[in-house]
Amino acid sequence: MKKNRTSAWMRRVWLCAAAVLTTGACVDLDIVNTNAPDRGRAITSPSDIQALISGSYQAWEFAVTHFAPSTAMMTVADAASSSWGNWGMRDASSEPRVAYNNDPAYGSSVVNVWPWNYSYQSLAALRDGLAAVEANRDAMVAELGEMNTERVEVFGKLMQGLTLATLAVVFDQAFIVDEETKLEDLELSDYNAVWQAADTKLREAEQLAQGAAWQVPSIWVGCNGDWSGARTAEIARGYRARYSIQVARTPEERGNLDWSAIRTAAAAGLSEDHGGYYDTCLWGWQGNKWPLLMHPTWSRTDIRTIGPADASGKWEQWINGELNSRTPFDIDTSDRRVTGFASDTDGMYMEYMGGSPFPADRGVYHYSHYRDTRFDGIFQNNFIGLWPDLTGKELEFIVAEADYRLGNMASTMETVNKYRTEHGQLPPFRTVNEVAPGGARCVPQMEDGSCGDLWEAYKYEKRLEVYGYGMGVEYFDDRGWGDLVQYSWTQLPIPGAELEILLMDIYTFGGPGGNSSAPYLGVSNNIKELFAQRTPEGLRLKRKVLDAQLHQINSETPDDHPIRK
Repeated sequence: MKKNRTSAWMRRVWLCAAAVLTTGACVDLDIVNTNAPDRGRAITSPSDIQALISGSYQAWEFAVTHFAPSTAMMTVADAASSSWGNWGMRDASSEPRVAYNNDPAYGSSVVNVWPWNYSYQSLAALRDGLAAVEANRDAMVAELGEMNTERVEVFGKLMQGLTLATLAVVFDQAFIVDEETKLEDLELSDYNAVWQAADTKLREAEQLAQGAAWQVPSIWVGCNGDWSGARTAEIARGYRARYSIQVARTPEERGNLDWSAIRTAAAAGLSEDHGGYYDTCLWGWQGNKWPLLMHPTWSRTDIRTIGPADASGKWEQWINGELNSRTPFDIDTSDRRVTGFASDTDGMYMEYMGGSPFPADRGVYHYSHYRDTRFDGIFQNNFIGLWPDLTGKELEFIVAEADYRLGNMASTMETVNKYRTEHGQLPPFRTVNEVAPGGARCVPQMEDGSCGDLWEAYKYEKRLEVYGYGMGVEYFDDRGWGDLVQYSWTQLPIPGAELEILLMDIYTFGGPGGNSSAPYLGVSNNIKELFAQRTPEGLRLKRKVLDAQLHQINSETPDDHPIRK
């Protein structure tokens, strides 16, 4: 890729972002204004510079809390279920999975357009703003004071880190941009390099903020209350812990992370949960929570998420059945988060809804009788209230995964037992080597009806307890754990419209035979034993596995290959 292509594209982003952030409108960049001042002369007022940098939070929050990509990610991970076409939900979650549609004319192109555009609006403002701070430091200090000038700079580094991290976990490649970037030198970097740049910025912001005497004003951060230096540092550290694990694309990558460092960051915790308020700010709300978690006609909790709690055998029939036979069922469980003491009553987290509002011809496997109700209070209060994003509970689960991978499984067991007993009213694990207790009513249950081990119980607990909080939490976990449904896209491409501007070929991910396409999940040891048995059930399973393998071979093999002749 030639540099002049990237600089032409970035000039478009920079000018449009600056216009949006300062005037609310974007200009036609094909019109050249020879009298336009350069950046050094245009951004000199200390109050304007501060506003440019503080406004970057809003653009970043739109990238991570808007309807896209959150809704598509939550449905492709089979956390929430919806076959409505809005924001790519149907295309992302229908089976068999298809490749992400990266055509610029795609009706749900917002799935990758919004996180890309909003992220670069943020980075554009931060680049110009931080460069202007350096160029006008004397004026900044004279008007704002040394302490508040430092506050602007540290907040800018925090936002650079958060924005670059978002790009790293979502896209296969992106531009690394900061105040030192020269547009003519821009080139795309892969997601690992983008993450390293983000990690550096977050660590720097954390170090500079810790112990600082300044306060970040509430209005900068979505009416989240004023942030002390210590609060700013813990936000940087907490998100760094989350993004550290989310960047992995495969189980191998996730397993090879620096879990000791991740544990240290996550264990520091949060003094209070972080989110946004849809109140006086009127923009700090999480768009994904309304259609997928609050509105009763938009979605249901996917059976793949709560099915492992079922003790009736219907979960195993459902997950092993053909797609058109996967009809919804009442879950018989001892987990009081899912149901009450009867399968058609409400649990601590779930409301029993009965029928699903989706068209049957789009797949009955989308149906579910249950809906999560944890955020109903916000919905009933005209959307006003805390919309939690990063919570102490999520960091606790990150610590528990780190402990498991570092060999301290007893600590992981404590976290698992804490939630399964206090919230689910389930019996605790007694040793790290046993399967989930409860006999025939154990939770979670595997696809073959066996009881899950501690690792499977950990995954079940995190999926249920951190359900719907942050952008793509379930998706990034399933990606790193290797639990995405076959052919799901495991990352998103640069938007097709941007590729056209860059004069690059449009590419995509996912689907049969596609790049970054989730592999077949395989079978457990117990299923392997069943597979070997010459019983009707074993033969049906064998046929199912062979059909899936044959489908993959056919989709990935050229027509003229000897195997196809």
